[in-house]
Amino acid sequence: MSIRIGIVGPEDSVKQILSVTKDFPDVEFISFMYEDVYQVDELIQNNPESIDQWFFSGVLNYHYAIENNLVHEDIAIYPPLYGSSFFATLLAAQLQEKEVFTRVSIDSIEDEELKKTFPYYRLDSLTHYNFPFTDYTYIHELADFHERLYRQGKTEIAITSTNYAYVRLREKNVPVYRLKPSYLSIQLSLNVLIERAYVKRLKKTQMGIIGCYADLQVKDYESSRDAYQRKQDELTIKKELIHLAEKVKGSFISVGNGLFLIYTNRGEIDQEAKSFIFLLADKIEATCDVPIRFSIGYGESASKAEEHTYAGLKETLQEESMIIVDEHENRTILARKDLGHLEHPTISLSEDWQEKLKDINISTSTVSRLVSLANYYHKREFTSQDISDWLKCSTRNARRILLQLERGDIVRQCGERHTGSRGRPLKLYCFSKGE
Repeated sequence: MSIRIGIVGPEDSVKQILSVTKDFPDVEFISFMYEDVYQVDELIQNNPESIDQWFFSGVLNYHYAIENNLVHEDIAIYPPLYGSSFFATLLAAQLQEKEVFTRVSIDSIEDEELKKTFPYYRLDSLTHYNFPFTDYTYIHELADFHERLYRQGKTEIAITSTNYAYVRLREKNVPVYRLKPSYLSIQLSLNVLIERAYVKRLKKTQMGIIGCYADLQVKDYESSRDAYQRKQDELTIKKELIHLAEKVKGSFISVGNGLFLIYTNRGEIDQEAKSFIFLLADKIEATCDVPIRFSIGYGESASKAEEHTYAGLKETLQEESMIIVDEHENRTILARKDLGHLEHPTISLSEDWQEKLKDINISTSTVSRLVSLANYYHKREFTSQDISDWLKCSTRNARRILLQLERGDIVRQCGERHTGSRGRPLKLYCFSKGE
């Protein structure tokens, strides 16, 4: 599946960014256009598509999304504005008006950037007033800033990066021009996003091993009756660890002498799985009365991941914590208190979908979780078997859920997958667009 990048911004900005995306033919770009920055919440939260990275048109909508926890910094970026963008806009204004402007007002560019740029091009004689905002809460002050300077006769034109100020200044007949990032700035920012997306995809497919050591030596299994008790304790531990293996879609192995390993992919060991490990440790210790330790090892090969898992188990840790060793042999001590959120957050559903769900016997939380998991696994198309794995339910129940969602126009059939064996092919489903 190709990398998918969401582009967020006003229509004119999104179209400008899309003109640069032709340099990346192997990447899929999805447009999210708005008229007001406060519409970004709805655009992102109601999006059922799997997006690897988010490209914001400017600092305004980027900071709005970050501060409102709509996206995380590691999956979002905006193209920075440099002095060259300002000069290009100024030149375009002068060519259009056939007049040389020497007094201008600007916003969005850092003061330090302008202090370096003006002397470099020997343009100190150009009078400029700057509003270097980075917080969306200042958006309502931008138009007033530019208009005030123009009415006072201090400036001849205004140059703004926001569509909000641009529209309002035009309504008040203030000469205004849009400041946009350069082609190179957009191109470099896209390169960063695509690189991040590939790295994240690669990490998810890396080998991950969960190691568990139960110190059975602390209990005295001396009598013949105690020997049976030891066997029962081992069986109890194995049973609980098999539940964990099922949760992370892994393979369970009993090495011996209280050591157990679960082989899986790094992408399956998410925050929810880590929280489950702590709960499992409590349950085993309470049931069997033996100390138990967990560690997680990642690696580009099974042998490296196993080596890192053993290294983690050897280290003595404080209570209610475990150690994670990654492919670079970096050690991270993960405490129970650090697991405050899940990597599969619930996704807000549109009002249209919520209305449709009232007519079928499927809860909003179930659909929200399905959308979140489909995004996490980058699944635009899924089968009843996928639903069964995600929700830990029978295939029959998964088919029932899909039939209900199809009846409610939440999902639709979009093809078939042949399994290579006798029997009917599996039906492929995807989320409906008409939300």
